[in-house]
This record gives sequence, structure tokens and C-alpha cells, in this order.
Amino acid sequence: MSESSRTLEAVKFPRYERRGLFMGLKWYQLLLLAAGVLMASLASAANGPAGLFTSGPLWLSLMLLGLLQYSRIPYPVWASQIILFLYRAAVKQTRFLTRPENAVLAGRLALPGGLGNLELRRAINGECFIVDPKGREAIAVLRCSTRSFALLDADDKAWAVQAWSRVQAGMAQRTSIARIAVQDYTVPYPSTALREFYERNVLRSAGAASGLTWGERAYEDLIAAAGSTMSHDLLVAVVVDTAKARRRIRESGGGLAGLERVLRLEVEAMTTSLGTHGVKVEEWLPEDGILDVVHGAFDPVAVAGPRRESRSEFQAALPVFPPDSDPEPSALAAGPMAVEEHWTYVRSDSGFHQTFWIAEWPRQKVFPGFLHPLIYVGDFRHTVTQVLRTVPTVEALRDIRSAQEAHETRRRINTRFDRPLTREQKAEEEEVTQREEEIVAGHGDVRPAAYVTISAATLDDLARHRQELESAAAGAFVELRLLVGQQWAAFVAGALPFGRGLR
Repeated sequence: MSESSRTLEAVKFPRYERRGLFMGLKWYQLLLLAAGVLMASLASAANGPAGLFTSGPLWLSLMLLGLLQYSRIPYPVWASQIILFLYRAAVKQTRFLTRPENAVLAGRLALPGGLGNLELRRAINGECFIVDPKGREAIAVLRCSTRSFALLDADDKAWAVQAWSRVQAGMAQRTSIARIAVQDYTVPYPSTALREFYERNVLRSAGAASGLTWGERAYEDLIAAAGSTMSHDLLVAVVVDTAKARRRIRESGGGLAGLERVLRLEVEAMTTSLGTHGVKVEEWLPEDGILDVVHGAFDPVAVAGPRRESRSEFQAALPVFPPDSDPEPSALAAGPMAVEEHWTYVRSDSGFHQTFWIAEWPRQKVFPGFLHPLIYVGDFRHTVTQVLRTVPTVEALRDIRSAQEAHETRRRINTRFDRPLTREQKAEEEEVTQREEEIVAGHGDVRPAAYVTISAATLDDLARHRQELESAAAGAFVELRLLVGQQWAAFVAGALPFGRGLR
């Protein structure tokens, strides 16, 4: 690797493209616009100017509905979200209450909505993976650890960025992987947790029971002065498309055994790729690990309970059930007791949650690590999730050709009407050209989507956390958008380790 390749360079993200069939308008916008023009023409032909004026509110509303946008989102999309949310509220799909008296199939997650179809399967070595029969996907969740990017020097940062680009290029070459989701769970713990950990692990001599050394006294004073501490848990969810991997699964033995072998190969390949990036895979989460993450997402207060060592000691003291007994399924205990979805937030067992979508990445050049203000914001529970969907090279080149044709059509229309290209349009054309050059050079095309989920015990705390998050987003040069009307789907994408994203 040359010295020039070890230089940390600033990067600029492409603007989110919204192409349409004609002049940037989608088919439904053109349909509404055509309906308004047709209604105005028929009214004018039937009754002349009087008919055109009388029917003006109707055809003018149709045309404005097709043309106007709010936050770069067309009005028909907002209308469809409102109608869908009201319908779901009317048929009581926005509320979920667990009924413990109802039987639960073994291996199923007791979760609301379509998540109830997810199945937990144990691998031969004790790991656990999630099977989505309806979505034809299998999910493995890996717990990882790495050094803080902010503490690296410039050369190591440049090396880490190049290694991560190679990881994404390797993802594009493996067609079986549908998506990967990188999640950073930030959980606050009180200072009492530090005290309990210190007292449980410190070794004292018998003669030092009456007095403490100056080092021990200074350390305990430091613990006493500490407030809440933040714990970061890094998870990577690997999602395998079982439909695309059908041949490999059949060659590996078929059924769940073949699926497990294929998934294990993908996990090993991902572990090797992440190792070159400086990320160590600590473990492939077992069933208890996945259930703990799911339970903590719905019940944030439960995370502030005993640590893993204390829970293991408590579980060791529990009575052992005989083989013929039927204890309560752990999947039922991990699910929420109640979930209520509102227009701007979701309420679960012990918390209120809001999920935001990073709608716009930095439009100016930024250095890698610009998301640190979002990851380390505040002393409240929040999750930063990035879902990466790989795009095959053929599909990426086809999309680039479609974008180039759309830009050429726009150029011709602007030339005919003697209108200059805006700076934004020129930037979009340059970014499409840059994407094509990178793909031809051998890089993979990856579509990223990022979400931030915040949690609080009350609505007032949630509003305060939102203000802190939006201030941090301004420092990271990103634009956050609250996903109104679809908070449940956003919560699944941003807070649960299923690697789903919003489809």
C-alpha cells in the first residue's frame, strides 16, 4: 500500500435521487395532473367559461395535489400514509396486547404483527439464527468489538476506511447476502452499576478490611464521583436471501441443515472480512442473547437490572425442570406485554420510542467519523442503525443507464424551453458519472439507509432527547426526518436486530 493511499481524504455523499417518468413527476402525480386537465377541458367544453370557473376548485385541487410537495415528498404519498394509518387505527392494528393464556408455538417469537412469524432455530454449536418463512430470509446476529475510530491516528483511520470499502465490495460479490445491518446500542447505566462491579471483582486481603490503601481510596472516590456511564453494544445482523441461495442450500443437504451450513459459511466469510477491517466478532449470538436484545428494546428499564454475570448466577439457582415438564417459553418472556403505536411515537412496556431516518447525508465534504455526534449524543438510550443493501453489478449499471437517460431527457426539455440547468441537477449528473466510474473500477454498489431510535421513560423526556438528537444531527451535517405514520415499521428497522430496514 502506497503512502498516498494511506491519506485520510474528505468525502461527499450523493444526493438522494427522486426520478420520475416526466419532469421528475411520478406516475401517480402525472395521473392526478392529467385528471385535473381533463376535468377542466370537459367543463370548459360543456358550459364554457362559467363551467370552467364553477369546477375550478375541483380540477385545481387535483392539479395542485399532483404538483406540490412537502419536505420533498409528494402530497399523494402523505395522503396515502394518513389514510393507511387511520385505517390501521380503526381496525385496531396499532395496539398489541399479549395474552399469556394463549398457546405459543415452540420456537416462535411472541411479537406484534408480522414479526410473530419469525422462528428461532438453534445451530449445532449452540448459536441461534432467525428464519423468516414469509420473507424467505435467514438472519444471524453477531456481537462485535472494535477500537474507537476517534482514537485512531490519521494513517489507521485511512486504512480502516479502505478496509471497510473492501468489505462492501465483498458483499456485492456474494449474491446470497441480501442485507447487513450494523447497530450501535447505547445504554446508560447508573454509577451504582460501577460500584457493584467493583465490589464483586476487587480482591481484598484479610488485613485490609479495616483500612484502604491510597490507591483503593482514590479509585473509590472516582467511582463515587462518577455519574451514569454509557455502554455501547455493537451488533451486525447478516441477512441471507434463501430464495437466491436455494441451489446452495440444496447442495448442502437441504432443509434447515442445509440452510444452517450456508448461513455458517456466510458468517465465517463476514467474520474474515470484518477482521481485515479491525473488527473482532466476539460471538454469534445464542438464543438467550437475541432474546435479551429484543427484550431490552421493548423494555428499556429491564436493561438496568442485573448484569449478565448476576443473571447467570440467578439462573443457576433456579430449580431444574424435569424432562416431561413444560415451562414457559423464553420467547414469550422476551416479547412485549403491550405495544401502542401513535402518529409520532411508539409506546411499549416501560418506554416511549421515536425513530428518525437520515433523509439527507452531508452535502459538503466531510471526513470519516462524522456520525460520532449522533452515536455519542446525550446520556439516554438510543440506537444508531445502518442497513446496507447490496446491488448486483448488472442491476447497478442498468440503474445508472436509466438515470443517464432521465438526465438527458431533462437536458433536452430544458434546451427546448430555454431553461438553464440548476446547480443541483448538475451535481446529480456528476454523481451518476462518478458511480459508473467506481463500478467499472471494481467497487461494489451498496444502498445505505440509516435510522436513529431514541427511548425515554416519559413523553417529556422523549421531547428533550429529541432536541439533543437534532442538535447533534446539525453537528454531523445530516438531516433527520421523523417517520410519522409509520413509527412501528421504523422501530422494527431501527431498534430490533432483524436487519430489515424500510422496504
